[in-house]
Amino acid sequence: MKLNDILEHPSLHSIQVAAGANGLYRNVSQVGMIDAPDINDFLFEGQLLVTSGFHFTKNPHLLHDLIIGMHDINASGIAIKLDRYIYELPTDIIILADKLAIPILWTPADDFLSLTVKRLTAVILETQNTELRQIIAINQQLSNLNAQNITYQHLLDQSAKVLKTPLALLDSHFTAIYASSEWVAQREFLTHYLRHESGIDYLNLSASTRIAFNHQIIDILPIFSALNENKAFAAFVVNESEPSDFQMLRQQQVMNTLGLANSRTDLLNETDFRNRSGFFLNVMQGGLSDPAIDNYLHDENIDNKQCFRVAIIDFVQQNTIIESHQFEIRQQLTRWFISEHHLPVLTFSHSQQLVLLINEDIDTRQFLNQLFQFLNTQKKLNYPFTMGFSRISKSIHKLSELYGQANNALKLTSSQHPIMRFRPKNAQELLDLLPKQESDIFVEKTLGNILKNTELLETLKSYVFLHQNVTAVATALFVHRNTINYRLKRISDLLGVDLEMPDVLVDIQLALLLI
Repeated sequence: MKLNDILEHPSLHSIQVAAGANGLYRNVSQVGMIDAPDINDFLFEGQLLVTSGFHFTKNPHLLHDLIIGMHDINASGIAIKLDRYIYELPTDIIILADKLAIPILWTPADDFLSLTVKRLTAVILETQNTELRQIIAINQQLSNLNAQNITYQHLLDQSAKVLKTPLALLDSHFTAIYASSEWVAQREFLTHYLRHESGIDYLNLSASTRIAFNHQIIDILPIFSALNENKAFAAFVVNESEPSDFQMLRQQQVMNTLGLANSRTDLLNETDFRNRSGFFLNVMQGGLSDPAIDNYLHDENIDNKQCFRVAIIDFVQQNTIIESHQFEIRQQLTRWFISEHHLPVLTFSHSQQLVLLINEDIDTRQFLNQLFQFLNTQKKLNYPFTMGFSRISKSIHKLSELYGQANNALKLTSSQHPIMRFRPKNAQELLDLLPKQESDIFVEKTLGNILKNTELLETLKSYVFLHQNVTAVATALFVHRNTINYRLKRISDLLGVDLEMPDVLVDIQLALLLI
Protein backbone atom coordinates (compact mmCIF):
# COMPACT_ATOMS: atom_id res chain seq x y z
CA MET A 1 0.00 0.00 0.00
CA LYS A 2 1.10 3.57 -0.59
CA LEU A 3 2.60 5.77 2.11
CA ASN A 4 0.11 8.61 1.53
CA ASP A 5 -2.79 6.16 2.05
CA ILE A 6 -1.30 5.08 5.38
CA LEU A 7 -0.84 8.65 6.59
CA GLU A 8 -4.50 9.45 5.91
CA HIS A 9 -5.57 7.13 8.74
CA PRO A 10 -6.96 9.15 11.72
CA SER A 11 -4.54 7.54 14.20
CA LEU A 12 -1.56 8.92 12.25
CA HIS A 13 -2.63 12.51 11.68
CA SER A 14 0.05 13.74 14.10
CA ILE A 15 2.78 12.54 11.71
CA GLN A 16 3.91 15.41 9.47
CA VAL A 17 5.83 15.48 6.19
CA ALA A 18 9.14 17.34 6.51
CA ALA A 19 10.60 16.75 3.04
CA GLY A 20 10.28 14.58 -0.08
CA ALA A 21 6.49 14.96 -0.32
CA ASN A 22 6.62 14.00 -4.00
CA GLY A 23 7.63 10.48 -2.90
CA LEU A 24 4.49 9.73 -0.88
CA TYR A 25 3.32 7.45 -3.71
CA ARG A 26 5.95 4.90 -2.61
CA ASN A 27 4.70 1.50 -1.51
CA VAL A 28 5.20 0.41 2.09
CA SER A 29 5.70 -3.30 2.67
CA GLN A 30 7.20 -3.21 6.20
CA VAL A 31 8.02 -0.87 9.10
CA GLY A 32 11.44 -1.08 10.77
CA MET A 33 12.86 0.68 13.86
CA ILE A 34 16.63 1.11 13.74
CA ASP A 35 18.97 3.37 15.70
CA ALA A 36 22.46 2.46 14.57
CA PRO A 37 25.21 4.17 12.54
CA ASP A 38 25.17 1.36 9.95
CA ILE A 39 21.47 1.69 9.10
CA ASN A 40 22.19 1.27 5.35
CA ASP A 41 23.17 -2.34 5.96
CA PHE A 42 19.63 -3.15 7.17
CA LEU A 43 17.53 -1.52 4.45
CA PHE A 44 14.87 -3.38 2.43
CA GLU A 45 12.72 -2.49 -0.54
CA GLY A 46 9.44 -0.93 0.60
CA GLN A 47 10.73 -0.33 4.13
CA LEU A 48 9.52 2.64 6.18
CA LEU A 49 12.33 3.33 8.66
CA VAL A 50 11.52 4.75 12.12
CA THR A 51 14.46 6.28 14.03
CA SER A 52 15.25 8.76 16.81
CA GLY A 53 17.90 10.41 14.65
CA PHE A 54 20.51 10.17 17.38
CA HIS A 55 23.38 9.15 15.12
CA PHE A 56 22.60 11.92 12.60
CA THR A 57 23.47 14.62 15.14
CA LYS A 58 27.06 13.43 15.52
CA ASN A 59 27.48 12.34 11.88
CA PRO A 60 25.28 14.55 9.63
CA HIS A 61 26.53 12.75 6.53
CA LEU A 62 24.80 9.54 7.69
CA LEU A 63 21.36 11.03 6.90
CA HIS A 64 22.62 12.12 3.50
CA ASP A 65 23.94 8.61 2.78
CA LEU A 66 20.74 7.04 4.13
CA ILE A 67 18.55 9.00 1.71
CA ILE A 68 20.71 7.88 -1.22
CA GLY A 69 20.70 4.28 0.02
CA MET A 70 16.91 4.26 0.38
CA HIS A 71 16.53 5.63 -3.13
CA ASP A 72 18.84 2.95 -4.53
CA ILE A 73 16.96 0.10 -2.88
CA ASN A 74 13.51 1.65 -3.46
CA ALA A 75 12.67 1.94 0.22
CA SER A 76 9.57 3.81 1.33
CA GLY A 77 10.82 6.66 3.56
CA ILE A 78 12.24 7.84 6.90
CA ALA A 79 10.26 8.72 10.03
CA ILE A 80 12.31 10.74 12.58
CA LYS A 81 11.15 11.59 16.11
CA LEU A 82 10.80 15.37 16.28
CA ASP A 83 12.68 17.37 18.96
CA ARG A 84 14.33 14.29 20.43
CA TYR A 85 17.73 14.86 18.84
CA ILE A 86 16.86 16.71 15.64
CA TYR A 87 14.83 19.92 15.62
CA GLU A 88 15.00 20.79 11.93
CA LEU A 89 16.41 19.41 8.71
CA PRO A 90 19.39 21.00 6.97
CA THR A 91 18.58 22.68 3.67
CA ASP A 92 20.79 20.30 1.70
CA ILE A 93 18.93 17.30 3.17
CA ILE A 94 15.55 18.79 2.20
CA ILE A 95 16.81 19.43 -1.33
CA LEU A 96 18.19 15.90 -1.63
CA ALA A 97 15.00 14.28 -0.26
CA ASP A 98 12.88 16.33 -2.67
CA LYS A 99 15.17 15.50 -5.59
CA LEU A 100 15.16 11.73 -4.94
CA ALA A 101 11.50 11.67 -3.78
CA ILE A 102 12.38 10.06 -0.44
CA PRO A 103 9.80 11.21 2.16
CA ILE A 104 11.11 12.33 5.55
CA LEU A 105 8.43 12.40 8.26
CA TRP A 106 8.27 13.95 11.73
CA THR A 107 6.79 11.67 14.36
CA PRO A 108 5.32 13.21 17.55
CA ALA A 109 7.88 14.14 20.21
CA ASP A 110 5.75 12.69 23.01
CA ASP A 111 5.38 9.24 21.38
CA PHE A 112 7.73 6.39 22.06
CA LEU A 113 9.28 5.02 18.86
CA SER A 114 7.80 1.62 19.66
CA LEU A 115 4.33 3.22 19.85
CA THR A 116 4.84 4.89 16.48
CA VAL A 117 5.90 1.58 14.94
CA LYS A 118 2.89 -0.13 16.54
CA ARG A 119 0.47 2.44 15.13
CA LEU A 120 1.99 2.29 11.66
CA THR A 121 1.96 -1.51 11.67
CA ALA A 122 -1.64 -1.62 12.93
CA VAL A 123 -2.77 0.67 10.10
CA ILE A 124 -0.93 -1.43 7.51
CA LEU A 125 -2.43 -4.67 8.85
CA GLU A 126 -5.91 -3.17 9.06
CA THR A 127 -5.66 -1.87 5.52
CA GLN A 128 -4.26 -5.14 4.21
CA ASN A 129 -7.07 -7.09 5.88
CA THR A 130 -9.63 -4.74 4.38
CA GLU A 131 -8.03 -5.01 0.96
CA LEU A 132 -7.85 -8.80 1.26
CA ARG A 133 -11.57 -8.96 2.04
CA GLN A 134 -12.25 -6.70 -0.93
CA ILE A 135 -10.10 -8.86 -3.22
CA ILE A 136 -11.99 -11.96 -2.09
CA ALA A 137 -15.30 -10.20 -2.71
CA ILE A 138 -14.12 -8.98 -6.14
CA ASN A 139 -12.94 -12.45 -7.05
CA GLN A 140 -16.29 -13.92 -6.04
CA GLN A 141 -18.18 -11.23 -7.94
CA LEU A 142 -16.21 -11.70 -11.16
CA SER A 143 -16.31 -15.49 -10.88
CA ASN A 144 -20.09 -15.33 -10.58
CA LEU A 145 -20.25 -13.16 -13.69
CA ASN A 146 -18.25 -15.72 -15.67
CA ALA A 147 -20.41 -18.54 -14.36
CA GLN A 148 -23.49 -16.68 -15.57
CA ASN A 149 -22.00 -16.49 -19.09
CA ILE A 150 -22.89 -12.80 -19.37
CA THR A 151 -22.06 -10.58 -22.34
CA TYR A 152 -18.67 -8.94 -22.73
CA GLN A 153 -20.37 -5.55 -22.40
CA HIS A 154 -21.73 -6.38 -18.94
CA LEU A 155 -18.42 -7.94 -17.92
CA LEU A 156 -16.48 -4.82 -18.93
CA ASP A 157 -18.94 -2.53 -17.16
CA GLN A 158 -18.54 -4.50 -13.93
CA SER A 159 -14.75 -4.62 -14.37
CA ALA A 160 -14.70 -0.83 -14.83
CA LYS A 161 -16.48 -0.47 -11.48
CA VAL A 162 -13.94 -2.74 -9.83
CA LEU A 163 -10.98 -0.82 -11.24
CA LYS A 164 -12.66 2.60 -11.07
CA THR A 165 -11.39 3.32 -14.57
CA PRO A 166 -12.70 2.81 -18.14
CA LEU A 167 -11.39 -0.14 -20.13
CA ALA A 168 -11.74 -1.76 -23.54
CA LEU A 169 -11.30 -5.29 -24.86
CA LEU A 170 -9.12 -5.56 -27.98
CA ASP A 171 -8.94 -8.55 -30.28
CA SER A 172 -5.71 -9.89 -31.78
CA HIS A 173 -5.95 -7.25 -34.54
CA PHE A 174 -5.98 -4.39 -32.00
CA THR A 175 -9.62 -3.67 -32.72
CA ALA A 176 -11.59 -2.42 -29.73
CA ILE A 177 -14.49 -4.85 -30.02
CA TYR A 178 -16.02 -3.99 -26.63
CA ALA A 179 -15.64 -1.17 -24.12
CA SER A 180 -17.14 -0.19 -20.78
CA SER A 181 -20.08 2.19 -21.13
CA GLU A 182 -18.19 5.42 -20.44
CA TRP A 183 -15.69 4.54 -23.17
CA VAL A 184 -17.96 3.12 -25.89
CA ALA A 185 -17.80 6.35 -27.89
CA GLN A 186 -13.99 6.07 -28.01
CA ARG A 187 -13.85 2.58 -29.53
CA GLU A 188 -13.45 3.51 -33.20
CA PHE A 189 -10.97 6.29 -32.45
CA LEU A 190 -8.96 3.99 -30.19
CA THR A 191 -8.93 1.25 -32.84
CA HIS A 192 -7.73 3.64 -35.55
CA TYR A 193 -4.98 5.03 -33.33
CA LEU A 194 -3.76 1.65 -32.15
CA ARG A 195 -3.75 0.03 -35.60
CA HIS A 196 -2.49 2.92 -37.70
CA GLU A 197 -0.65 5.42 -35.49
CA SER A 198 0.74 3.69 -32.40
CA GLY A 199 3.45 1.76 -34.27
CA ILE A 200 2.93 -1.29 -32.02
CA ASP A 201 3.59 -4.73 -33.50
CA TYR A 202 0.38 -6.12 -32.06
CA LEU A 203 0.80 -9.60 -33.54
CA ASN A 204 3.98 -10.10 -31.49
CA LEU A 205 3.05 -7.99 -28.46
CA SER A 206 3.51 -10.20 -25.40
CA ALA A 207 4.22 -7.66 -22.63
CA SER A 208 2.30 -4.70 -21.26
CA THR A 209 2.85 -1.38 -22.97
CA ARG A 210 1.85 2.19 -22.16
CA ILE A 211 0.66 4.79 -24.65
CA ALA A 212 -0.80 8.29 -24.68
CA PHE A 213 -4.20 8.58 -26.33
CA ASN A 214 -6.70 11.45 -26.34
CA HIS A 215 -4.94 13.24 -23.45
CA GLN A 216 -5.00 10.05 -21.36
CA ILE A 217 -2.40 7.47 -20.42
CA ILE A 218 -3.45 3.93 -21.34
CA ASP A 219 -1.95 0.61 -20.33
CA ILE A 220 -2.40 -2.29 -22.76
CA LEU A 221 -2.02 -5.75 -21.28
CA PRO A 222 -2.10 -9.03 -23.24
CA ILE A 223 -4.81 -11.43 -22.08
CA PHE A 224 -3.71 -15.03 -21.81
CA SER A 225 -4.57 -17.35 -24.68
CA ALA A 226 -3.42 -20.89 -25.39
CA LEU A 227 -2.22 -19.68 -28.80
CA ASN A 228 -0.39 -16.37 -29.19
CA GLU A 229 -2.23 -15.59 -32.43
CA ASN A 230 -5.57 -15.82 -30.60
CA LYS A 231 -4.62 -13.48 -27.81
CA ALA A 232 -6.70 -10.49 -26.88
CA PHE A 233 -5.74 -7.31 -25.02
CA ALA A 234 -7.23 -5.17 -22.28
CA ALA A 235 -6.75 -1.40 -22.48
CA PHE A 236 -7.06 0.53 -19.19
CA VAL A 237 -7.08 4.27 -18.56
CA VAL A 238 -4.27 4.89 -16.04
CA ASN A 239 -5.40 6.99 -13.09
CA GLU A 240 -2.07 6.90 -11.25
CA SER A 241 1.43 6.58 -12.65
CA GLU A 242 2.45 4.09 -9.96
CA PRO A 243 -0.55 1.90 -9.08
CA SER A 244 -0.71 0.51 -5.57
CA ASP A 245 -0.34 -3.17 -4.85
CA PHE A 246 -4.07 -3.30 -4.15
CA GLN A 247 -4.89 -1.71 -7.51
CA MET A 248 -2.56 -4.16 -9.23
CA LEU A 249 -4.30 -7.05 -7.46
CA ARG A 250 -7.68 -5.77 -8.61
CA GLN A 251 -6.33 -5.39 -12.12
CA GLN A 252 -5.01 -8.96 -12.03
CA GLN A 253 -8.43 -10.20 -10.91
CA VAL A 254 -10.01 -8.46 -13.90
CA MET A 255 -7.35 -9.83 -16.25
CA ASN A 256 -7.95 -13.36 -14.97
CA THR A 257 -11.68 -12.98 -15.54
CA LEU A 258 -11.21 -11.58 -19.04
CA GLY A 259 -8.71 -14.37 -19.75
CA LEU A 260 -11.28 -16.99 -18.78
CA ALA A 261 -13.94 -15.35 -20.96
CA ASN A 262 -11.45 -15.09 -23.84
CA SER A 263 -10.50 -18.75 -23.49
CA ARG A 264 -14.16 -19.67 -23.70
CA THR A 265 -14.48 -17.64 -26.89
CA ASP A 266 -11.32 -19.32 -28.26
CA LEU A 267 -12.83 -22.71 -27.53
CA LEU A 268 -16.06 -21.83 -29.33
CA ASN A 269 -14.14 -20.48 -32.34
CA GLU A 270 -11.94 -23.56 -32.48
CA THR A 271 -15.01 -25.80 -32.26
CA ASP A 272 -16.59 -23.90 -35.16
CA PHE A 273 -13.39 -24.32 -37.17
CA ARG A 274 -13.28 -28.06 -36.50
CA ASN A 275 -16.95 -28.43 -37.40
CA ARG A 276 -16.37 -26.54 -40.65
CA SER A 277 -13.35 -28.71 -41.40
CA GLY A 278 -15.52 -31.77 -40.88
CA PHE A 279 -18.11 -30.43 -43.29
CA PHE A 280 -15.58 -29.70 -46.03
CA LEU A 281 -13.97 -33.12 -45.61
CA ASN A 282 -17.39 -34.73 -46.04
CA VAL A 283 -17.92 -32.70 -49.22
CA MET A 284 -14.51 -33.79 -50.54
CA GLN A 285 -15.28 -37.43 -49.84
CA GLY A 286 -18.71 -37.27 -51.49
CA GLY A 287 -20.49 -37.96 -48.23
CA LEU A 288 -23.09 -35.20 -48.60
CA SER A 289 -25.86 -34.64 -51.13
CA ASP A 290 -26.16 -31.31 -52.94
CA PRO A 291 -29.25 -30.30 -50.88
CA ALA A 292 -27.34 -31.08 -47.64
CA ILE A 293 -24.40 -28.98 -48.83
CA ASP A 294 -26.72 -26.12 -49.78
CA ASN A 295 -28.46 -26.22 -46.39
CA TYR A 296 -25.16 -25.98 -44.53
CA LEU A 297 -23.90 -23.15 -46.73
CA HIS A 298 -27.16 -21.27 -46.22
CA ASP A 299 -26.84 -21.60 -42.42
CA GLU A 300 -23.25 -20.33 -42.64
CA ASN A 301 -24.23 -17.39 -44.90
CA ILE A 302 -22.08 -18.75 -47.75
CA ASP A 303 -23.38 -18.33 -51.32
CA ASN A 304 -23.78 -21.85 -52.74
CA LYS A 305 -23.16 -20.50 -56.24
CA GLN A 306 -19.97 -18.65 -55.31
CA CYS A 307 -16.91 -20.07 -57.04
CA PHE A 308 -13.59 -20.63 -55.29
CA ARG A 309 -10.09 -21.72 -56.14
CA VAL A 310 -8.49 -24.15 -53.75
CA ALA A 311 -4.98 -23.73 -52.37
CA ILE A 312 -3.18 -26.12 -50.05
CA ILE A 313 -0.41 -25.19 -47.65
CA ASP A 314 1.59 -28.34 -47.05
CA PHE A 315 3.68 -28.61 -43.89
CA VAL A 316 5.32 -31.99 -44.50
CA GLN A 317 8.85 -31.99 -45.87
CA GLN A 318 10.79 -35.12 -46.83
CA ASN A 319 8.26 -37.39 -45.11
CA THR A 320 8.80 -35.59 -41.80
CA ILE A 321 5.66 -34.81 -39.83
CA ILE A 322 5.93 -31.51 -37.99
CA GLU A 323 5.00 -31.09 -34.35
CA SER A 324 1.32 -30.49 -33.80
CA HIS A 325 2.04 -27.19 -32.02
CA GLN A 326 3.97 -25.93 -35.06
CA PHE A 327 1.03 -26.88 -37.27
CA GLU A 328 -1.36 -25.05 -34.94
CA ILE A 329 0.83 -21.94 -35.03
CA ARG A 330 0.93 -21.87 -38.83
CA GLN A 331 -2.77 -22.50 -39.01
CA GLN A 332 -3.55 -19.68 -36.59
CA LEU A 333 -1.12 -17.30 -38.30
CA THR A 334 -2.73 -17.99 -41.67
CA ARG A 335 -6.20 -17.38 -40.29
CA TRP A 336 -4.91 -14.24 -38.54
CA PHE A 337 -3.48 -12.95 -41.84
CA ILE A 338 -6.77 -13.58 -43.67
CA SER A 339 -8.74 -11.82 -40.98
CA GLU A 340 -6.25 -8.94 -40.73
CA HIS A 341 -6.76 -8.12 -44.41
CA HIS A 342 -10.51 -8.89 -44.46
CA LEU A 343 -10.12 -11.40 -47.29
CA PRO A 344 -13.00 -13.62 -48.52
CA VAL A 345 -11.09 -16.85 -47.90
CA LEU A 346 -12.43 -19.92 -46.10
CA THR A 347 -10.08 -22.33 -44.36
CA PHE A 348 -10.11 -25.86 -43.04
CA SER A 349 -7.51 -28.42 -42.03
CA HIS A 350 -6.97 -31.84 -43.55
CA SER A 351 -4.30 -34.08 -42.04
CA GLN A 352 -1.26 -31.76 -41.88
CA GLN A 353 -2.46 -29.56 -44.69
CA LEU A 354 -4.26 -26.26 -44.39
CA VAL A 355 -6.78 -25.90 -47.22
CA LEU A 356 -7.86 -22.46 -48.41
CA LEU A 357 -11.01 -21.75 -50.45
CA ILE A 358 -10.14 -18.50 -52.19
CA ASN A 359 -12.92 -16.37 -53.68
CA GLU A 360 -12.52 -16.28 -57.46
CA ASP A 361 -12.42 -12.46 -57.40
CA ILE A 362 -9.06 -12.57 -55.58
CA ASP A 363 -5.79 -12.64 -57.48
CA THR A 364 -4.84 -16.05 -56.10
CA ARG A 365 -1.14 -15.99 -56.89
CA GLN A 366 -0.69 -12.50 -55.49
CA PHE A 367 -2.55 -13.48 -52.30
CA LEU A 368 -0.47 -16.63 -51.84
CA ASN A 369 2.77 -14.72 -52.44
CA GLN A 370 1.82 -12.22 -49.73
CA LEU A 371 0.82 -15.00 -47.34
CA PHE A 372 4.04 -16.88 -48.06
CA GLN A 373 6.15 -13.80 -47.32
CA PHE A 374 4.20 -13.12 -44.13
CA LEU A 375 4.64 -16.66 -42.80
CA ASN A 376 8.33 -16.64 -43.67
CA THR A 377 8.90 -13.56 -41.51
CA GLN A 378 7.56 -15.32 -38.40
CA LYS A 379 10.64 -16.46 -36.47
CA LYS A 380 8.65 -18.90 -34.35
CA LEU A 381 8.08 -21.20 -37.36
CA ASN A 382 10.68 -23.95 -37.67
CA TYR A 383 9.65 -25.85 -40.80
CA PRO A 384 9.54 -24.93 -44.51
CA PHE A 385 6.32 -25.29 -46.47
CA THR A 386 4.96 -25.17 -50.02
CA MET A 387 1.71 -24.11 -51.65
CA GLY A 388 -0.23 -25.58 -54.55
CA PHE A 389 -3.44 -24.17 -56.01
CA SER A 390 -6.07 -25.12 -58.57
CA ARG A 391 -6.17 -23.53 -62.01
CA ILE A 392 -9.95 -23.32 -62.15
CA SER A 393 -12.59 -22.02 -59.75
CA LYS A 394 -15.85 -23.82 -59.07
CA SER A 395 -18.55 -23.98 -56.41
CA ILE A 396 -17.99 -25.83 -53.16
CA HIS A 397 -19.91 -28.77 -54.60
CA LYS A 398 -16.84 -29.47 -56.77
CA LEU A 399 -14.42 -29.26 -53.85
CA SER A 400 -12.98 -32.73 -54.47
CA GLU A 401 -11.98 -31.83 -58.02
CA LEU A 402 -10.47 -28.51 -56.94
CA TYR A 403 -8.59 -30.15 -54.08
CA GLY A 404 -7.23 -32.76 -56.48
CA GLN A 405 -5.82 -30.03 -58.75
CA ALA A 406 -4.21 -28.20 -55.82
CA ASN A 407 -2.78 -31.43 -54.44
CA ASN A 408 -1.29 -32.30 -57.84
CA ALA A 409 0.21 -28.80 -58.01
CA LEU A 410 1.93 -29.46 -54.67
CA LYS A 411 3.87 -32.30 -56.29
CA LEU A 412 5.48 -29.76 -58.63
CA THR A 413 6.72 -27.50 -55.82
CA SER A 414 10.29 -27.27 -54.57
CA SER A 415 12.38 -25.02 -52.35
CA GLN A 416 13.17 -22.94 -55.46
CA HIS A 417 9.50 -22.87 -56.57
CA PRO A 418 7.41 -23.10 -53.39
CA ILE A 419 4.16 -21.89 -55.00
CA MET A 420 2.76 -23.73 -58.03
CA ARG A 421 -0.47 -23.69 -59.99
CA PHE A 422 -2.04 -26.88 -61.34
CA ARG A 423 -0.89 -27.94 -64.82
CA PRO A 424 -3.19 -30.31 -66.75
CA LYS A 425 -1.66 -33.68 -67.65
CA ASN A 426 -4.34 -34.99 -70.05
CA ALA A 427 -7.18 -33.89 -72.33
CA GLN A 428 -9.83 -34.32 -69.63
CA GLU A 429 -7.98 -32.04 -67.19
CA LEU A 430 -7.43 -29.54 -70.00
CA LEU A 431 -11.15 -29.50 -70.83
CA ASP A 432 -11.95 -28.95 -67.15
CA LEU A 433 -10.21 -25.59 -67.42
CA LEU A 434 -12.89 -24.25 -69.77
CA PRO A 435 -15.33 -21.79 -68.18
CA LYS A 436 -18.42 -23.75 -67.12
CA GLN A 437 -20.84 -21.44 -68.91
CA GLU A 438 -19.07 -21.95 -72.25
CA SER A 439 -18.75 -25.71 -71.83
CA ASP A 440 -22.44 -25.99 -70.92
CA ILE A 441 -23.42 -24.09 -74.07
CA PHE A 442 -21.26 -26.37 -76.23
CA VAL A 443 -22.70 -29.55 -74.64
CA GLU A 444 -26.26 -28.29 -75.09
CA LYS A 445 -25.63 -27.36 -78.73
CA THR A 446 -23.99 -30.72 -79.52
CA LEU A 447 -26.03 -33.21 -77.48
CA GLY A 448 -29.04 -31.24 -76.27
CA ASN A 449 -31.77 -33.44 -77.79
CA ILE A 450 -30.51 -36.66 -76.14
CA LEU A 451 -29.08 -35.36 -72.84
CA LYS A 452 -32.11 -36.58 -70.89
CA ASN A 453 -32.22 -39.94 -72.64
CA THR A 454 -29.83 -42.10 -70.62
CA GLU A 455 -30.11 -45.09 -73.00
CA LEU A 456 -29.24 -43.11 -76.14
CA LEU A 457 -26.51 -41.14 -74.39
CA GLU A 458 -24.83 -44.30 -73.10
CA THR A 459 -25.07 -45.89 -76.56
CA LEU A 460 -23.47 -42.85 -78.21
CA LYS A 461 -20.71 -42.74 -75.60
CA SER A 462 -19.86 -46.42 -76.18
CA TYR A 463 -20.02 -45.94 -79.98
CA VAL A 464 -17.54 -43.03 -79.87
CA PHE A 465 -15.09 -44.53 -77.40
CA LEU A 466 -15.17 -48.02 -78.98
CA HIS A 467 -14.09 -46.53 -82.33
CA GLN A 468 -17.51 -46.89 -84.03
CA ASN A 469 -17.42 -50.71 -83.76
CA VAL A 470 -21.11 -51.64 -83.62
CA THR A 471 -20.43 -55.25 -82.64
CA ALA A 472 -18.22 -54.16 -79.72
CA VAL A 473 -20.87 -51.67 -78.59
CA ALA A 474 -23.59 -54.37 -78.67
CA THR A 475 -21.39 -56.69 -76.61
CA ALA A 476 -20.55 -53.99 -74.07
CA LEU A 477 -24.22 -53.05 -73.59
CA PHE A 478 -25.55 -56.65 -73.72
CA VAL A 479 -27.99 -55.98 -76.60
CA HIS A 480 -28.39 -57.18 -80.19
CA ARG A 481 -26.36 -55.52 -82.96
CA ASN A 482 -29.61 -54.48 -84.73
CA THR A 483 -30.70 -52.65 -81.57
CA ILE A 484 -27.50 -50.59 -81.63
CA ASN A 485 -28.01 -49.73 -85.32
CA TYR A 486 -31.58 -48.65 -84.52
CA ARG A 487 -30.42 -46.43 -81.67
CA LEU A 488 -27.64 -44.87 -83.75
CA LYS A 489 -30.19 -44.05 -86.50
CA ARG A 490 -32.41 -42.40 -83.90
CA ILE A 491 -29.48 -40.44 -82.41
CA SER A 492 -28.49 -39.24 -85.88
CA ASP A 493 -32.05 -38.04 -86.54
CA LEU A 494 -32.44 -36.30 -83.16
CA LEU A 495 -29.11 -34.50 -83.42
CA GLY A 496 -29.40 -33.82 -87.16
CA VAL A 497 -25.88 -35.05 -87.89
CA ASP A 498 -24.11 -37.80 -89.82
CA LEU A 499 -22.30 -40.02 -87.31
CA GLU A 500 -19.92 -41.14 -90.03
CA MET A 501 -18.40 -37.65 -90.40
CA PRO A 502 -15.03 -37.22 -88.53
CA ASP A 503 -15.66 -33.59 -87.52
CA VAL A 504 -19.05 -34.56 -86.07
CA LEU A 505 -17.47 -37.34 -84.02
CA VAL A 506 -14.79 -34.96 -82.68
CA ASP A 507 -17.46 -32.50 -81.46
CA ILE A 508 -19.47 -35.33 -79.90
CA GLN A 509 -16.40 -36.74 -78.12
CA LEU A 510 -15.55 -33.32 -76.69
CA ALA A 511 -19.12 -32.79 -75.54
CA LEU A 512 -19.16 -36.20 -73.82
CA LEU A 513 -15.91 -35.34 -72.00
CA LEU A 514 -17.42 -32.05 -70.85
CA ILE A 515 -20.52 -33.60 -69.29
